[in-house]
Amino acid sequence: MSLESASSGISAISVRDLSLDFAGEPGGAPIRVLERVSFDVSRGEFLCIVGPSGCGKSTLLNVLGGFLQPTRGEVRVEGEPVRGPDRRRIFVFQESGVFPWLTVEQNIAFGLSRETPEERARSVAHYVELVGLQGFERAYPRELSGGMRQRVEIARALAAKPDVLYMDEPFAALDFLTRLKMRADLIRIWQQERKTILFVTHDIEEAVQLADRVLVLSPRPARIEEVIPVELPCPRDLDAPAYLATRDRVFAVLGVSATGGAAASPAAPRAPASEDLDADVIVVGGGPAGAILGAYLAQAGVAHVILDKAVHPRPHVGESLLCSTTRVFEEIGFREVIERAGFVRKRGALWTHFALDAPIALPFQPIPHLGIEQDWTWHIDRGRFDEALLRFAASRGSRVLEGQQVERIELDEAGRATGVRVRGADGVRVLRARIVADASGRATLLGSQLRLKRPDPSFHQFAIHGWFEGVDRGPAESANWIHLHVLPGPRSWAWEIPISAAVTSVGIVNDAEAFPKAGHDHERFFAEQAATNPVFARGLRAARPLGALQREGNYSYGMERLAGDGWLLLGDAARFVDPLFSSGLSLAAESARAAAGAIRRALAAGDVSARSFAAYEASLGAAADAWREFIGLYYREPRAFLSLLGDPVRRERLRDLLQGDVFERDAAPGLSALRGELERFGETP
Repeated sequence: MSLESASSGISAISVRDLSLDFAGEPGGAPIRVLERVSFDVSRGEFLCIVGPSGCGKSTLLNVLGGFLQPTRGEVRVEGEPVRGPDRRRIFVFQESGVFPWLTVEQNIAFGLSRETPEERARSVAHYVELVGLQGFERAYPRELSGGMRQRVEIARALAAKPDVLYMDEPFAALDFLTRLKMRADLIRIWQQERKTILFVTHDIEEAVQLADRVLVLSPRPARIEEVIPVELPCPRDLDAPAYLATRDRVFAVLGVSATGGAAASPAAPRAPASEDLDADVIVVGGGPAGAILGAYLAQAGVAHVILDKAVHPRPHVGESLLCSTTRVFEEIGFREVIERAGFVRKRGALWTHFALDAPIALPFQPIPHLGIEQDWTWHIDRGRFDEALLRFAASRGSRVLEGQQVERIELDEAGRATGVRVRGADGVRVLRARIVADASGRATLLGSQLRLKRPDPSFHQFAIHGWFEGVDRGPAESANWIHLHVLPGPRSWAWEIPISAAVTSVGIVNDAEAFPKAGHDHERFFAEQAATNPVFARGLRAARPLGALQREGNYSYGMERLAGDGWLLLGDAARFVDPLFSSGLSLAAESARAAAGAIRRALAAGDVSARSFAAYEASLGAAADAWREFIGLYYREPRAFLSLLGDPVRRERLRDLLQGDVFERDAAPGLSALRGELERFGETP
């Protein structure tokens, strides 16, 4: 960022001998937070302030902005002493401060009361374009993603035409990919506006990517350890040797290494709370639920181990993801891995019915309130996907042990989980932990051990499936969508999932009573079922199987409880409903996300009893119940569902469910709409 002003000697901000004390305990000595801090900031300079957590970075920014008065020393802006807040100096905080009752354009115009209506309209239009919010002018904050709300706040701050912009960790609450995008946007905006910016961050990567200089503070009481110039052009190559050298220099001043201390990277897992423990958390199962939980725990620095009986890669049926799950992948930093792996993008779903002429399509849309701005998700080869996800968790700090068969969960006399008994190549041993998270999948280790598992007779089905070449997926615009075909017979349907440009996963699901028994010709049964739906049959006319067809029982089940003292269940270990709407991996990912939060809170509070997991249990149970009811209503009369879906207006009531958003959004409107349509078809839910 080559600023002439940064070397011109014109000071926008001058800080001299600044110290600040906070009151201590009654009768005790004051607590010194800042000590003898002095520095200058040139006009138009971008200065980042970094330092250890709790050292006083935000406190310093509040003094510079006039919100706190120093105990000693002075702050001057453009030569004038700072006596208090001033409209020429605007703050942008970590938590979005946009007004929820105002639209985007009303928020941006909020501080422009002194301008004429024409001037105000021009300013709003300029800053809407500057931050890339065209088309969202009349949207309310609830309709925007986190990154978009931060853009509104930046636009509002800039529209007030301040001399100085103070930014206190404005991107800290955003997911990793959105942070990268916001950094690039901020550099572009700064280059156009040339405002003086002081930017507090805990993220060293972010500081070196943005700043002209990085001011490094010591632990409290904060003093300036060093001011490091960043003499690199923008946009910056984050793999360039000069960038890495500057980053490493900042880390060195802070006394940590780039591999172990970067705030942008996951925190290094700390040692267990007790020497008697092997980990704070033992995760049973290295499938998607266990690996995602591990990635979240690694980010939080929680000591944990993932035990998996398999050695990856392992064979698994292909699967489609739901749009809402993208949030989880972005939060843990895995989204880029999915993209690099080249999995097929899934931009919608298409249904056919054996008795209806035309297919019915649902193109996907972004989910702004979850921070998801893309209108696609992915089809995945589960063998490759599961391996990549588990390896990713290991790279983030999870301790992963494969080929380890957990035989049982160890419980004390009060029924509290204390660890696991595991058998590996080196024999049998017991591992101890404060919490056991069962992500064992449909093996349901803990549910079976505690006799919590209850079969769900409403969904007693089997599937026969395989991978095929030569499947005709139809028109190009929907060829890579998931195709679902309704077949005659109760709860009978088929799927087509594009695994690659040439390979398609194809499966047929039937009620158990209609499924051929052992020893029967399953290939013939598959062909007979496919022939009952004309569209499905045409697509398979030239298809060739790549191996023997596989059989799988879709035994639906639930658990009486999802958590207890020292344990909790997630993914298929907690609930398996039905594969119809690809809800399985979505529930695995969302339950791992929720479980990670519950575990962090329980460990922080020192209470791992069942009551600490009550909110988690309620949330996961409600989401699974919503999926179960939705699938049950669909099976009563698929034409009622397709009737709703075929109406461009009414189908929006189903969108949250079909895109997987059942954890953050209430499923009731979609379920109510489907119940009403069933009544119209003469079916009583």
